[in-house]
Amino acid sequence: MAHTHGEPRTVRAAQPIDWVVRVPGSKSLTNRALVLAALASGETTLEMALRSDDTDALSRALASLGAAVEAVDAVFDSPATPGGRHPAITVRGVGGAFPAGPDISINLGDGGTPTRFMMAVAAFARRRVTIDGSARMRERPVADGVDLLRALGVSVEWVEAPGRLPMVIDGRGGPPAGGTIRVGALASSQFVSALLLVAPWMRDGLEVRFEVPPVSRSYIDLTVDELRRWGAVVKEEVDAGDGLCGVRVEPHPLVGKGAYPVEPDASSAIYWAAAAAIVPGSDIVLHGLSPSSRQPDVAAINGLGLQGAEVIRDPASMRVCCRCRAGDMSPPLDGLAASLEQCPDGALMLIATAAVARGTSRFWGLGTLRVKESDRLAAMAQGLERIGARVRLGDSWIEIDPIPAGHRVDAVIDPHNDHRIAMSFAVLGLRTGGIRISHPECVAKSYPEFWQVIERLSRR
Repeated sequence: MAHTHGEPRTVRAAQPIDWVVRVPGSKSLTNRALVLAALASGETTLEMALRSDDTDALSRALASLGAAVEAVDAVFDSPATPGGRHPAITVRGVGGAFPAGPDISINLGDGGTPTRFMMAVAAFARRRVTIDGSARMRERPVADGVDLLRALGVSVEWVEAPGRLPMVIDGRGGPPAGGTIRVGALASSQFVSALLLVAPWMRDGLEVRFEVPPVSRSYIDLTVDELRRWGAVVKEEVDAGDGLCGVRVEPHPLVGKGAYPVEPDASSAIYWAAAAAIVPGSDIVLHGLSPSSRQPDVAAINGLGLQGAEVIRDPASMRVCCRCRAGDMSPPLDGLAASLEQCPDGALMLIATAAVARGTSRFWGLGTLRVKESDRLAAMAQGLERIGARVRLGDSWIEIDPIPAGHRVDAVIDPHNDHRIAMSFAVLGLRTGGIRISHPECVAKSYPEFWQVIERLSRR
């Protein structure tokens, strides 16, 4: 259908979907690999990398400090897209030493991960670097990251207000030497990941000691795995209950990886997995996404199985099928009570599917959603109520009674400029119809092709 940029986007109910899809490369892994490739010596080509607002902003920021970063298209065959052209990003790194230069200002827009990663990278820049972001990013917490940088001897100044962007990081004294830092309760695990990623180039390496269990530990685990794939020497310490007590990264400068494939994005795959779970008669294969991947949102896809969808795991793919046959409009899922702390991005899609489940759902462990691109808990509650569900909300939990049987959905959803809110309600619209998403362009932050796929599915 014709669509004008900025107008609400209408989602029609879909017919049964039978599809093999390879989603774009992982945003989390692309961002981590970009930092490692930029600091490494030699060249790396990130095959199947994600091109999105967030990864493009990080690429530009790294290039502005002196790494050579070039986005290209390359041909990679897969059953989902034989002979297809897919993004690749070639990076020639700086060997742990960005060239000295004049003061520079870098704006990372809405990107929480790019902003926090660049706070650590800027300490290696041998110049004064101003880090700034969008109006929403200026509201999001960054003081914890500054405290950790200062504990390592990095000079950081607030430009306008303590605890908020913009800030100036002065790397003229040389990169941090490393050592041991103690970490208490943090607003985001991204600060820890940022420091772990640059730790191989610290003279003494880095040891992070956790005084309390880290939030979103699954993303720290993802960072550790990625470091090891690049050849870093990383040791983890856990307690008797498998709680993470500490991570040690040895000083061991890394080298470029040449051709380096990026896994498909589980955080994008959850949308099509959910579409398969809620549209009667649907069967979708997520090609290339291994069920053994350490990406946190693999757990969200498995969560659809706990709700009653059929989830089939092969070594190199995951397949999701709706338990309802075509034409059967009974609830496709069951209510679920679960902690979603370790999959905060995919949690939004599971919250949305609760609107078409049988019975009440309750999810907890969601406190970090309050300080994302939007207050995601409040935004989800608002959208669910607009389509007819009943919602009860706490600081870190949400409880949903599904849309009443026979209720006709007709609602405009305000995603609050949040890509994951927009995509979650759009997929829900494939089941209910009657959903219109305002400011649909916000999906470009992580999945620029999202609406093309929705159009394809709603035509089936």
